[in-house]
Amino acid sequence: MDTHGGRSGTHSYTPTNPSPRAENVLRIGIGLYLLVLGGLTGTLVERIRFDQQREAVNARYDAVLEARNARVMEIEHTIARRFERAGNELAAALSGTTKEGRR
Repeated sequence: MDTHGGRSGTHSYTPTNPSPRAENVLRIGIGLYLLVLGGLTGTLVERIRFDQQREAVNARYDAVLEARNARVMEIEHTIARRFERAGNELAAALSGTTKEGRR
Protein backbone atom coordinates (compact mmCIF):
# COMPACT_ATOMS: atom_id res chain seq x y z
CA MET A 1 0.00 0.00 0.00
CA ASP A 2 1.36 3.40 -1.01
CA THR A 3 0.82 6.11 1.65
CA HIS A 4 2.38 8.92 -0.35
CA GLY A 5 -0.37 9.22 -2.91
CA GLY A 6 1.47 7.51 -5.71
CA ARG A 7 4.88 8.92 -4.93
CA SER A 8 7.64 6.62 -4.00
CA GLY A 9 9.68 7.11 -0.82
CA THR A 10 12.86 7.95 -2.68
CA HIS A 11 13.09 11.22 -4.53
CA SER A 12 15.76 12.26 -6.92
CA TYR A 13 16.03 16.05 -7.05
CA THR A 14 17.85 17.52 -9.99
CA PRO A 15 18.68 21.14 -10.81
CA THR A 16 15.60 21.22 -13.02
CA ASN A 17 13.44 19.62 -10.32
CA PRO A 18 14.44 21.16 -6.93
CA SER A 19 13.10 19.93 -3.60
CA PRO A 20 9.92 21.50 -2.19
CA ARG A 21 11.93 22.88 0.73
CA ALA A 22 14.37 24.62 -1.63
CA GLU A 23 11.44 26.04 -3.58
CA ASN A 24 9.88 27.42 -0.40
CA VAL A 25 13.17 28.97 0.72
CA LEU A 26 13.54 30.53 -2.72
CA ARG A 27 9.99 31.90 -2.62
CA ILE A 28 10.51 33.37 0.84
CA GLY A 29 13.82 34.90 -0.27
CA ILE A 30 12.26 36.45 -3.36
CA GLY A 31 9.33 37.74 -1.29
CA LEU A 32 11.65 39.36 1.26
CA TYR A 33 13.74 40.85 -1.55
CA LEU A 34 10.66 42.37 -3.19
CA LEU A 35 9.41 43.67 0.17
CA VAL A 36 12.73 45.40 0.90
CA LEU A 37 12.95 46.73 -2.65
CA GLY A 38 9.42 48.15 -2.38
CA GLY A 39 10.25 49.81 0.94
CA LEU A 40 13.41 51.39 -0.43
CA THR A 41 11.58 52.58 -3.54
CA GLY A 42 8.86 54.15 -1.39
CA THR A 43 11.47 55.89 0.73
CA LEU A 44 13.22 57.21 -2.38
CA VAL A 45 9.98 58.57 -3.86
CA GLU A 46 9.06 60.22 -0.55
CA ARG A 47 12.50 61.88 -0.32
CA ILE A 48 12.26 63.21 -3.87
CA ARG A 49 8.81 64.69 -3.20
CA PHE A 50 10.01 66.21 0.09
CA ASP A 51 13.04 67.77 -1.65
CA GLN A 52 10.79 69.37 -4.26
CA GLN A 53 8.59 70.89 -1.56
CA ARG A 54 11.64 72.05 0.38
CA GLU A 55 13.10 73.71 -2.73
CA ALA A 56 9.91 75.72 -3.20
CA VAL A 57 9.92 76.85 0.44
CA ASN A 58 13.64 77.70 0.28
CA ALA A 59 13.14 79.75 -2.90
CA ARG A 60 10.44 81.84 -1.20
CA TYR A 61 12.60 82.21 1.91
CA ASP A 62 15.62 83.31 -0.16
CA ALA A 63 13.56 85.94 -1.97
CA VAL A 64 12.25 87.37 1.32
CA LEU A 65 15.73 87.27 2.84
CA GLU A 66 17.25 89.11 -0.12
CA ALA A 67 14.58 91.81 0.08
CA ARG A 68 15.17 92.23 3.83
CA ASN A 69 18.94 92.38 3.38
CA ALA A 70 18.58 94.98 0.62
CA ARG A 71 16.39 97.11 2.91
CA VAL A 72 18.85 96.78 5.82
CA MET A 73 21.75 97.80 3.56
CA GLU A 74 19.75 100.78 2.31
CA ILE A 75 19.12 101.89 5.90
CA GLU A 76 22.81 101.43 6.78
CA HIS A 77 23.90 103.54 3.78
CA THR A 78 21.43 106.28 4.71
CA ILE A 79 22.70 106.37 8.29
CA ALA A 80 26.33 106.38 7.11
CA ARG A 81 25.68 109.34 4.77
CA ARG A 82 23.94 111.28 7.56
CA PHE A 83 26.79 110.66 9.99
CA GLU A 84 29.33 111.53 7.32
CA ARG A 85 27.63 114.88 6.68
CA ALA A 86 27.19 115.49 10.40
CA GLY A 87 30.80 114.51 11.05
CA ASN A 88 32.03 116.90 8.34
CA GLU A 89 29.90 119.70 9.78
CA LEU A 90 31.11 118.92 13.30
CA ALA A 91 34.74 118.82 12.19
CA ALA A 92 34.32 122.14 10.40
CA ALA A 93 32.62 123.64 13.43
CA LEU A 94 35.28 122.34 15.82
CA SER A 95 38.14 123.46 13.64
CA GLY A 96 36.58 126.91 13.30
CA THR A 97 36.01 127.18 17.07
CA THR A 98 39.52 126.05 17.83
CA LYS A 99 41.00 128.59 15.44
CA GLU A 100 38.82 131.36 16.84
CA GLY A 101 39.61 130.29 20.39
CA ARG A 102 43.35 130.52 19.74
CA ARG A 103 43.17 133.98 18.20
